[in-house]
Amino acid sequence: MLVGFLSILGAIGLLLVLIIVHEAGHFFAARYFGMQTPVIGLGLPFVGPTWVVGKFQDIEFRFHPFLLGAYVAIPEMDDESSNTEELNIELEKPKKSFPAWQRMIVSFAGPGANFLFALFLALITVIFLGIPESVDKENFYISQVSANANEDVKAKLRDNDQILGLDNEPVQDQFEFIKKLQSKPNSQVLVWLERQEGNSAFCLKERVKTNSSGRLNISLTKKISYVPVNGIPIISHIEWAWKYFASWLSLCINGLWYLLSAPFRQEIQGPKITEVHGVILATTMIAKFIEQSASSVLQWGALFSIELGIFNLLPILPLDGGHILFQAGELVFDNKKLYKIREYVAQAGLTLILLLACLIIFNDLRDLVFPSQL
Repeated sequence: MLVGFLSILGAIGLLLVLIIVHEAGHFFAARYFGMQTPVIGLGLPFVGPTWVVGKFQDIEFRFHPFLLGAYVAIPEMDDESSNTEELNIELEKPKKSFPAWQRMIVSFAGPGANFLFALFLALITVIFLGIPESVDKENFYISQVSANANEDVKAKLRDNDQILGLDNEPVQDQFEFIKKLQSKPNSQVLVWLERQEGNSAFCLKERVKTNSSGRLNISLTKKISYVPVNGIPIISHIEWAWKYFASWLSLCINGLWYLLSAPFRQEIQGPKITEVHGVILATTMIAKFIEQSASSVLQWGALFSIELGIFNLLPILPLDGGHILFQAGELVFDNKKLYKIREYVAQAGLTLILLLACLIIFNDLRDLVFPSQL
């Protein structure tokens, strides 16, 4: 119980670190160009009380107990962070006007910091874990039985079980296994397993039920062995770190493309609104990996950092990508007309983000309270 509690605290801490890294990118870019950053806050500013922790030079540090975010107030950015009245900020200096290209860099600096942090975690992974030497290409295993799997799956399937077949038919790889499962929604399926207990292994068949999407809510993986990096230490470590980062970035982009394109492809079932999850469920998942090993924390931390960067680059206001889009428009179009358009688009985008946030929180809480309903 204590280990699980500490793992959850560690997961929350990891997510906060990723958010702080994001805001640090905005902060240092803004300061580089000479913009004001009168307030730095940890937590959501519009939920609960606000406590002023201290002040250093011209920066006031605030704490909010609802720890699901962080922010840097940058009045010259002309975005949500510049709303000094709602944040109750009194400026010591008058606002200055900064060119659009500088504000674009400040907007991109947040996601950019997340990408750099993921690259840093990749470097740490290479140094302490090493590089993959060999992969068991013929076999695949259950790496994790999700907490959201139904009780039948959690009772009968275990981490590290090797998958051999489905419904008395062998499967060649995990992709064939997933494809066959997706063709059997809400069905009883017979999973053929090999299980290792101590020094002995034995085969067994377990009958479990898929959910409405044809899933068992289990994660699959292949066995990989690692060795130290050869060659010139610094150069070889950086080269392999870049390879790790590039593969993680490709994985996240492909995952986003799969999510967005799924409703338009007939060969797969598109994602349902009941399957959209967020930070609460992510915390429980990260906590599970923290219990397993430190190396998995590094890799999943990098993946979440990349996903946070990609998400914020989506061209939707009030995300950074939406600001970059309109800041680029200032280089071409009349700023006054563009400002009016941005107001309407920002209101629509904010409404969309709030609705999505409500949906995600509802799904996360529902699946934590009623995991067997999946």
